[in-house]
Amino acid sequence: MILLANIVYQFLLNLMRIASVFVAFEPKQSSKFLRGLYGRKDAYRRLREWGENSRNPDIPTFWIHVSSAGELLQARTVAHCLRKRMGDIQIVLTFFSSSAQKPATTFPSDINTYLPWDLSGDMADLLEILRPAAILFTQREVWPNLNWQAKIRGIPTILVAATLPKYSKKLRWPWCVYANLTIAQVNAIAAVSKNDGKRFERSGFDNDLIKVTGDPAVDAVHERCNYSNERGPNLDLGSFEDSLIVAGSTWGADEEILLSALVEIRSVRPETKMIIVPHEVFPRNIQRLTKRCIDRGLDVSQFSSLSRETKNIGDVLVVDQMGILPDLYTFSAISYVGGGFSNKGLHSVLEPVAAGRPVLFGPNYKNSLAACRLLEMGVARVVLNAEMITQVVTEHFSDSTVLLKVSRNALGYIDANRGATDKTVDLVCNVLETFNR
Repeated sequence: MILLANIVYQFLLNLMRIASVFVAFEPKQSSKFLRGLYGRKDAYRRLREWGENSRNPDIPTFWIHVSSAGELLQARTVAHCLRKRMGDIQIVLTFFSSSAQKPATTFPSDINTYLPWDLSGDMADLLEILRPAAILFTQREVWPNLNWQAKIRGIPTILVAATLPKYSKKLRWPWCVYANLTIAQVNAIAAVSKNDGKRFERSGFDNDLIKVTGDPAVDAVHERCNYSNERGPNLDLGSFEDSLIVAGSTWGADEEILLSALVEIRSVRPETKMIIVPHEVFPRNIQRLTKRCIDRGLDVSQFSSLSRETKNIGDVLVVDQMGILPDLYTFSAISYVGGGFSNKGLHSVLEPVAAGRPVLFGPNYKNSLAACRLLEMGVARVVLNAEMITQVVTEHFSDSTVLLKVSRNALGYIDANRGATDKTVDLVCNVLETFNR
């Protein structure tokens, strides 16, 4: 059964590799799938050349793999802590989704690239060349052939910031078979919570090798928020803080209800403004969002066209630039996080919470541990339509004591959950010590 599954798996990967040959130019605005095909074409060669020409064999190498931009936040703080704890090390970063391609350029790694096709032969070759001291996967993405080839060579694999939500398909047939063949084969799991640890145990992993370390993303957003307070975006937004809504990582469904709500809110509080940062800042998405604003009679501007001296951002400011969303949250009075109206699920709520802001989101949030806890604390609210957004925002804007209480609870959540990065690196060091005995 396992042999047959791997044969089918490698056959499909080879088909994908052949298909990538026909993607001759890097797609700029097309799907993540096509961008991923193009990016993976050169990944094996880049890693091999770095290993043969640039890798220092006298310095330990760590291979860190993330799925997308969201996991980069967790992996980044772990990488920094590894360098601080272990001194001179080399870090190889690979990622799966094209959403991580640009953020990866600022990652503290010696090389970053797409994960090559997970073929047994290719992964065996790369491991012989790179010879990593350990491989760190993030959340729940473990690639079977990379993991298996590492196991053959005595290279420890560790799943950090590990999370397996209650409603994850990996707990259901047939996806649970994949979990048993991959996740259950790593050498240690650094789980973000006790419940996640229990669900990993249900997937076949030895409970003795599961350690609850917390979520490193909390440390990352806390540090980033403090840095943002000193730097901030290249725009003076201070005069709008008391009436500013910042909506981040939005999709079309989020934007529809947000703009409808803004029209209603402004009929009562005309000073209210909104900044919207789409999850994907492709020109076509920016154009679509801009048209939606105009169709509703809203005065709209784009971030790239403004200067720091700008005193008027319009009713809606559409952000057409990546990397500044966490900074923008610090200027908001209320935040909104997108993804809760799609089957992809809610995006990270930690950035606005680290800024001490109340957060709103759609109904598809249950796979987010932080969102569930923040709802219990009264920091977050679920909104189902434009009317609910209007009601919640009006309540918050009309009572400053409510905003103050929410802010304290939000910062309290961050303070209570800090320290996961050090615990994660402790586990990594313990695993390395065990393997090096």
